[in-house]
Amino acid sequence: MMLLHHPGENDVKAYLAMEKFVEDGKIHSLGLSNWYIEELEEFLPQVNITPALVQNEIHPYYQEQEVVPYIQSLGIVVQGWYPFGGRGHTSELLGDETLNKIADAHGVSAAQVILRWNLQRGVVVIPGSGNPDHIKENLDIFGFELSDSEMEQIANLNRDEKHDWY
Repeated sequence: MMLLHHPGENDVKAYLAMEKFVEDGKIHSLGLSNWYIEELEEFLPQVNITPALVQNEIHPYYQEQEVVPYIQSLGIVVQGWYPFGGRGHTSELLGDETLNKIADAHGVSAAQVILRWNLQRGVVVIPGSGNPDHIKENLDIFGFELSDSEMEQIANLNRDEKHDWY
């Protein structure tokens, strides 16, 4: 998969060039990173191949509550980067009282709650870690499910607080 990193000048021209690589069998699929509703509404009618994926910053403090369902309604997979809040914000997010209360109720970590919340929203996540224990923990999110009430509590954490700009 090849991603066009963010909206900018000559997006359509670049994406159409990427489409030729798909046609030639050199790339399997295409995606976008850091694209939102307005940009997608302008961009998509100008290209031939619908992106397989849109990758945006998504975490409990920046939930993209309108963007995620919009992208999903187009049949495009949503992938969240910075699921734990990103550089300089991870400890605050993992220390969040609401997330930890939910985690305690399930006998899991706040990180696992965040990953499970994304999963239940249909958002693919890409947590990064070089720590084997963290990697194992990140994969262990299928033994519990968040209730509607817990999902709502996490939805209420949204601050529209983007932590990184491209």
